[in-house]
Amino acid sequence: MVSNTWSNWAGTAQCCPRQVLRPASEDELVKAVRRAADAGGRLRVAGSGHSFTPLVCTDGTMVDLRGYRRLISADRDSGLVTVQAGMTLAELNEQLAAHGLAMPNLGDVAYQSVAGAIATGTHGTGIRLGSLSTAVESLRLVTGDGSVLDVSAGSKAELFGPARVGLGALGVVSTVTLRTVPAFTLHAVEEALRLDTVLGRLDELIDGNDHFEFFWFPGTEHVLAKRNNRTTEPARPRNRVGAWANDMLLSNYVLDVTCRAARAWPPAAKALHAVVPRLGRTEYSDASHRVFASPRLVRFTELEYAVPREAFAEAFERLRPLAAEFGPRAFFPWECRFTAGDDIPLSPAFGGDSAYVAVQLYKGIPYQRFYSDVERVLDDYGGRPHWGKLHFQTADTLRERYPRWAEFQAARKIVDPAGTFTNDHLARVLG
Repeated sequence: MVSNTWSNWAGTAQCCPRQVLRPASEDELVKAVRRAADAGGRLRVAGSGHSFTPLVCTDGTMVDLRGYRRLISADRDSGLVTVQAGMTLAELNEQLAAHGLAMPNLGDVAYQSVAGAIATGTHGTGIRLGSLSTAVESLRLVTGDGSVLDVSAGSKAELFGPARVGLGALGVVSTVTLRTVPAFTLHAVEEALRLDTVLGRLDELIDGNDHFEFFWFPGTEHVLAKRNNRTTEPARPRNRVGAWANDMLLSNYVLDVTCRAARAWPPAAKALHAVVPRLGRTEYSDASHRVFASPRLVRFTELEYAVPREAFAEAFERLRPLAAEFGPRAFFPWECRFTAGDDIPLSPAFGGDSAYVAVQLYKGIPYQRFYSDVERVLDDYGGRPHWGKLHFQTADTLRERYPRWAEFQAARKIVDPAGTFTNDHLARVLG
């Protein structure tokens, strides 16, 4: 047992837990929950700290899962893989590759823990594919009294849906069994395009690619569009120098220097704007996980919302003037992605195909007013916030946006009637 101050990746949430426990086994995990429950205290679980919200903050017990990250089993024939909850997505990807397997879809970073990514509804892009939570086959859940439940569609089904995007409010996830697919290669095309070209061809680009997304650079009429498609052709990865120049030099070091300058003197953002149209076109193919995820060293804040796919174009056009009003400080690229709907009670993509708009500002730039203005526009479309990103919603404003809200609350009463797993943030967003 150790005590320390905890902070998330973005520096937007800090807390001082009374104690931090680092279990190495499920028995130790169960003991931690039972001790907290017997003392009438609160317990929250920290993965990699990549959420922007105070989702895991507590002044009680914090369980740190960084030492709880083993591969339990991997069956190449069935594609079912079981891992401990603290394993990061980056580690998962390497383990899967060693067994000839892969996740069907991933986001563009892989720092998150498996349990944290699932708990917050983390997603990639691809209109025929759902979030990472839709790949969950089953999980083991440590409930508020220290009981361990095996939860799946065929066992404790009333908990399975809610637990796939559970915000850590339904207990501590011990292990996760995922449905994976045979390893595959993606052919990637990344190119600078005009925004009006992308918006004019949006349906074609979304439906005509396995994975499509674009980054819009506020203050410009240009985007970086990314199209990834499965291929049976031999992989043609970028050479090391080219990959480093794109992923590290340009996307991290140069971006960070430019952002630092623009934060102090906003007109410096014009240097970034001038680069965007000259990004040209990059084409390569590689193992899927190497194409999906890339290093993100630049720190920023982020608000991300899901809206119905059919509402995206109108909502995006209404958001663009807000960036202009905020001025040159809104220079950090916005990310737009598209996924299939699902039936998970608290999934932002519940009920239909969804478009995600991720609005970002460089670290140190005050975000509250700007993000509030963005949120008010997205409220008009029934927007649902990504649970790991900044937002200003409450249980009262969210309840009507989730048709299966009551189902989640019922599950919460079953597994945590004493509120062991709550904190101030969850009390605000869940009630």
